[in-house]
Amino acid sequence: MRKFLVVCMVLIGCAAYAQKPYSAQYFQETNPSNLPAINNGLFDSTGWDNPKKATVLALVLPGAGQIYNKKYWKVGIVYAGIGGLVYMFKWNSDSLRHYQAIYTSKIDGDSTTLDLAPLRSDASIKNDRDFHRRYRDVSIIGFVALYALQAIDANVDAHLKEFRVNKDLSMKVSPDIYAYKPSIGRYSGLTVSLRF
Repeated sequence: MRKFLVVCMVLIGCAAYAQKPYSAQYFQETNPSNLPAINNGLFDSTGWDNPKKATVLALVLPGAGQIYNKKYWKVGIVYAGIGGLVYMFKWNSDSLRHYQAIYTSKIDGDSTTLDLAPLRSDASIKNDRDFHRRYRDVSIIGFVALYALQAIDANVDAHLKEFRVNKDLSMKVSPDIYAYKPSIGRYSGLTVSLRF
């Protein structure tokens, strides 16, 4: 399990290192007419976030990448998930130890050992022990998945800040009641106009 965690962290770290924000030269070559003034290679009106920095911060401290991207509400979701998974791990680990002790007392073969659950069968105790072991392992896998997802979210969110969106996005809906078009004739309906 530790090897899996190390491999996951190395892969995510390599992916974060490979990410770079677009350069001013890239924007100048692709769309020189809409490019704002450039001073020292940086845009004067827009502060671009660095995806590599956001991912590294998220890997060092869960939720730090979301703070760097100014998505503070996501930090609460990350820590609520971590708290739930830690609680699940602790509860299942304690229950696993409890049922393991009961199962050991039942199958040790010594008649002087006190049976901790005399009214339950060996198979019943073994099923409970296996149930808690399985969900303890699921909580570990869930923690690794949440850790990776919050790092990926920080990276993607930082990349999306570079996504250029026209400020003049609009949708106009106008009713056409008993209108006339030469190819259709008289009709009633709605006209939807998208502008982008």
